[in-house]
Amino acid sequence: MEIPEGIAIEVKKNVAINLKSCDKEQLGLFAAKIRAWRPPEPYKGKGIIYEGEIVKRKAGKSGKK
Repeated sequence: MEIPEGIAIEVKKNVAINLKSCDKEQLGLFAAKIRAWRPPEPYKGKGIIYEGEIVKRKAGKSGKK
């Protein structure tokens, strides 16, 4: 994926990506493209989430009794 001009990317601890830009619209579009690769998954809680975002977890299948 190409990084648009004017956006600075910083990787922290291999699990956090910090994006910086003066153009808020372009930054939001680029962040949405990154998130589209792995959207948050409600069962295991994996995927790319924004800082401070809460993903509602769902209960998995119950075993037969």
